[in-house]
Amino acid sequence: MRWLISLLIIVVLAVGLAMAGRYDPGYVVLVYPPWRMEISFISFVLMLVGLVVGGILLLRLTLLTLNLPRIVREQRERRAAQKRDENFAGGLKAYTEHRYQDAEQILGKWQGDATRIGVARVLAAHAAQDMRASAQRERHVREAAEHGAELAAQLFEAETLLDMKDATGALVAIQSARAIAPQHTALLRLELKARQMTGQWDEVDKLLDALTRSNAMEPATIAQLRRMAYAENLRRRAEDDRALLEYWKKVPADFKTDAFVARAAARAFMQRGGADTALDVIEAALNRDWHEDLVTLYGDVRGSSPTRQIEQAEKWLHAQPRDAQLLLTLAHLCSVQELWGKAQSYLEASLAVAPSTEAHIRMAELRTQSGQTGEACQHYQKALALCRAQ
Repeated sequence: MRWLISLLIIVVLAVGLAMAGRYDPGYVVLVYPPWRMEISFISFVLMLVGLVVGGILLLRLTLLTLNLPRIVREQRERRAAQKRDENFAGGLKAYTEHRYQDAEQILGKWQGDATRIGVARVLAAHAAQDMRASAQRERHVREAAEHGAELAAQLFEAETLLDMKDATGALVAIQSARAIAPQHTALLRLELKARQMTGQWDEVDKLLDALTRSNAMEPATIAQLRRMAYAENLRRRAEDDRALLEYWKKVPADFKTDAFVARAAARAFMQRGGADTALDVIEAALNRDWHEDLVTLYGDVRGSSPTRQIEQAEKWLHAQPRDAQLLLTLAHLCSVQELWGKAQSYLEASLAVAPSTEAHIRMAELRTQSGQTGEACQHYQKALALCRAQ
């Protein structure tokens, strides 16, 4: 459309000039002694326009000729850049299509601007790791760090080492990355995993505080990890009475009555001879939530007042009359106190609610003690049948 409009303009100008030349009587005299030339005014105008246009075209041609090497060089650079972009895109496509060998070969050798070289090497390291090519992975990680992608390289290295169960090496990579990005939440999560693997539960506590402040994990997940941290720290302090008591005081009240934490605390206190403290811990937890594991542990504790344990368990029995494990625990506590009649009654009630291997064995022992060997054998046989069924 544009060329058509340009053609119409030229035609109109040509017609206008032709008409002007026909009716215009003017002329121009050019004198350069001893020469003299007369031409019409229109011809002079056309000649002048031709000279100007020719001069412009000649100037442009001269400039184009002088700039030709630069133009060729820029064109070559554009083609090379386009080819590099296509290779980079091809490497990314190969990686996303899980063609890891092609991705590693393309991205591991790709050359271009420094920023994208670093990214390419990190992705090449990922591809090499998926191929279990450790030597190539390490080389790509090193090159990525050299080309400005140190944080990404250290993150990947930490993840890889954690997958390989090398928590110590992962912590070294994490610390290098933390020097670059101290508050990076992904690094905090990786460090949390590494600290768990190395059993550094005090550090886990601190990391959970940081992750809570940054809202980087689900509250339920953080609560579960805190339970594990409190339980593990209690187990680690079971060899030191003072350290154990001091740490237990620092545990929040909500977690003190958590079944998982309470079980760890009770076992730690039992190990140090603090049976009565262990009973207090278990009772507080069971008064909050009912857990059969804690009921079993309650029967294993040898407190200073066994009668107290029986009375407390009988109180629970009013609220949990058909709890087979509670009945079994009561039978065990009564046996310790040599209350054989009550022990037998609780065992019979437990077997009536839910027969178990332990209940049959305890009943067999009770029958053997009273000289009823035939019935004892029957209970042993039933216990063996339950074991086989399980």
